[in-house]
Amino acid sequence: MIDVLCIYPGPATFRQKQVTAHRPLLESLGVRLLLADDYDDLGDRACFSEVFHLPPPEQLEDAKRVLDRALASREIHGVLAQSESGLCLGSLIAAERGLPAIPPLAALLTTNKFGTRTALAAAGVSQPEFALARHASDVRHFAAAHDYPVVLKASASAMSRLVTLVRSDAEVDGAVDRMRAGLARSPDVRRLVEFGRVAKLDLGHDPLDAFLVESFARGLPVETDGVVARDVIGTYGVTEQILTPPPLFFFEGYLLPADLAAPAIAAIEATSDAALRALGVRDTGFSIEMRFESERASVLEVNGRLGWDEGFGDLFAAITGVQPVLQTLQIALGSPVVVARGRDVRAAVAYSACYADRIVLSTPSAEDVARVERDLDVRAGTCVWPGDRLVAPPDPEATPHLAWALALDPTSSRRAFESARAALARLPVELAPVPEQPLERVLSRGQAD
Repeated sequence: MIDVLCIYPGPATFRQKQVTAHRPLLESLGVRLLLADDYDDLGDRACFSEVFHLPPPEQLEDAKRVLDRALASREIHGVLAQSESGLCLGSLIAAERGLPAIPPLAALLTTNKFGTRTALAAAGVSQPEFALARHASDVRHFAAAHDYPVVLKASASAMSRLVTLVRSDAEVDGAVDRMRAGLARSPDVRRLVEFGRVAKLDLGHDPLDAFLVESFARGLPVETDGVVARDVIGTYGVTEQILTPPPLFFFEGYLLPADLAAPAIAAIEATSDAALRALGVRDTGFSIEMRFESERASVLEVNGRLGWDEGFGDLFAAITGVQPVLQTLQIALGSPVVVARGRDVRAAVAYSACYADRIVLSTPSAEDVARVERDLDVRAGTCVWPGDRLVAPPDPEATPHLAWALALDPTSSRRAFESARAALARLPVELAPVPEQPLERVLSRGQAD
């Protein structure tokens, strides 16, 4: 049998759905999946051959110690670490065993955004102006040279959390105070600090004390996603992002492929390839956020793993015919990967979202979702459960998506997006303000209503 270790592979419902969907293929290949995660759901026991309970991802040093003990007397043949939580730990586990995975240095350069910026600058890859900052005076000094607005962000990859737009000098003090408070509480920052220490890699700064200030990048929000097998880059295409209006920086939709002319697509993909090579990214998935303006792409962020927003895998599979998770499994086992892009379909995924402190009272039932999928010819699902607590940005724990829908169109990804939004209108999630009374009473009232 071939044992593949899956490290922090995302929410229980997501990972169980993926394993169930691909069980016949896994069995035909003789692949057994081993789960290493901090949340042990009962359903995992039916999907994974073995489950290792880990500390939370930010406790990387302790998590590695647990895995080292668990794997001391057994062989594993591959490591899947395609989440922000699992990337760094997975790179260490794989490197020590000589298995294909993103190298630890590349994992550092894609999760340490100061490292990303420094390496891209050395390679001449277009990106916003940037600097490290610690105090309000540093931000003002940067703005004096590059003008407002500027963007503040943690140097640790935090999936849009703690990203703050500062429009004027009057907003600087409050924004810096919120940023510094967020750094102290951010699990993403703690994970980066522990990774640097365990991997014996220099971060170049203290992420708990310093943050990035960048010039505001203008242009069309786009991204590239795909896989790198050894040194071969396979890109799924150029995706247009639908973002919330500033000052928020969250995604409300993706259109694949972007409705751009061939020269623009080629320029964006060339910049994407240059960024991957500058950071030494290989044997992993990737997701690169950019802005495109005046025939030039500028890199905002390079992620050395696949994006796992709900519906994302289905979006890419609509174009390539293959779920990305299967391609990363091929990479983990050292097999070559071929990315084939279809030209006869346009796809889009849309999200409903909440950007306030709320409690989830109820979500659409499975029957509701199935009815919408059947009536509107879409795929859809929910991202939250009754009782979930939503927090408002810029809190580092903010995860605003409520539900998702994926739609296809023969000629326009924009029309596909509108179809997906129409489906979401029929999948409402009921929310309530965070209560002063016990949560159980609020939930029971919502169910009774």
